[in-house]
Amino acid sequence: MSKLRLAAYGFISIVFALAFFSHYTGYASAKNDLMVLKVNGPIQPSTADYLERMITRAESNGSTGILIEMNTPGGMLDATRRIVSSFIASDVPIITYVSPSGARAGSAGTFLVAASHIAVMAPTTNIGAASPVSSDGSDLDKMLASKASQDTAALMRSIAEARGRNVTALEATVLKAKAYSSEEALESGIIDYIAEGRDQLLALLDGEIVVTKSRTVTISTTAITLSEGKRNWKEKFLDAVGDPNITFILLTIGSIALTIEFVSPGILVGGFVGLLATALAFVGMGQLPVNWFAMVLIVAALILFVIETQGAGIGLFAIGGTICFGLGGFLLYGDFSDTSLQGNIFSLSMWLLGLVIVLLSVLVLFFILALRDSIARGSPSNYSTLIGSEGTVKGTLNPNGTVLVGSEMWSATSLSNLKIDTGKSVVVSNYDGVRLIVSEKPEDYKEF
Repeated sequence: MSKLRLAAYGFISIVFALAFFSHYTGYASAKNDLMVLKVNGPIQPSTADYLERMITRAESNGSTGILIEMNTPGGMLDATRRIVSSFIASDVPIITYVSPSGARAGSAGTFLVAASHIAVMAPTTNIGAASPVSSDGSDLDKMLASKASQDTAALMRSIAEARGRNVTALEATVLKAKAYSSEEALESGIIDYIAEGRDQLLALLDGEIVVTKSRTVTISTTAITLSEGKRNWKEKFLDAVGDPNITFILLTIGSIALTIEFVSPGILVGGFVGLLATALAFVGMGQLPVNWFAMVLIVAALILFVIETQGAGIGLFAIGGTICFGLGGFLLYGDFSDTSLQGNIFSLSMWLLGLVIVLLSVLVLFFILALRDSIARGSPSNYSTLIGSEGTVKGTLNPNGTVLVGSEMWSATSLSNLKIDTGKSVVVSNYDGVRLIVSEKPEDYKEF
């Protein structure tokens, strides 16, 4: 069995193994247990998957409740709506705890705290500023802001009414971007308690009566067992590739590798790395607010890079490709009509974008210098030495294209304007300025 086939079988086996173990969380149920979940960082689809799965697990195991320790700057509106729906429909008590000190439940996190059965914050934490903004953190235009704010404000009102919280104070987090300290949130009736740590929180919860969707639960923390509900492999993987910078790095690697494969087909390594990196990048983009117009620019950049390698030029296609790639990266995260809650949470590092642009610019400069050197060495006196040499068609001659003669790429025209497909062997018959005139090598051609 070939090494390539073994590698393919190994890769497939790993994928199936991860899929099999993706539902294992290491969580063992107990009769009187409180499941502890961690939500740190932006609210994404993978966060919704995690919380929905653990709520279902807690319900089936008969857990006393779920304690979600939260520190989030906000996140995506669709994922937030999913989580809110699961909180409202939960048959086990949902307790949110904004901690540790200095943490926040910003933007989307405000909705989750409001939707929980019991809301607790640590001292010196804050909550609020849940107004919809554009993907770069700036305010929306007047018409769009009005529609988006009214929609999210209605959601907040319905949550506050369902949980018996201060409707006016919570609505102000959306309509006026109001934020509250933990003390202000407690005084305003947004949260139920302030706790300095988990021990004090458990003491406050003891004897608390919670009305869930279909039952009334009295929480007893006297002999309660804390069990951590961990993310499975799938959720950890989505969290990792859902980082905007990692996704962009994967997209860059995939773009360069696929371009190399187009230029030098048959290497396989470039094609495999390119397809794998690009596939992972698209998985990551499924966790992010992506501007698909930016993706069009990035695809256009790849096309321009390939065109540059297939025909003689002065680097204009490569320069244009670099500009398109840089602009696409700059606009990649966030839609022009975005009305989500994430603000500039999901943004690409300008340092990373600048580094990629510099790298591509260096490659373009190298290509231009190499091309200029090739032209300089391609004087008529040097061309004459190529007559009779053999080459390989790299860009279909119809009748113009490119051929590889020795280790150099040349612009060429087929003799008698005949079409010669890529991969065919040709013989240099003559030259016209800086362009070679070639003819297809007969199959019975032999060297003596």
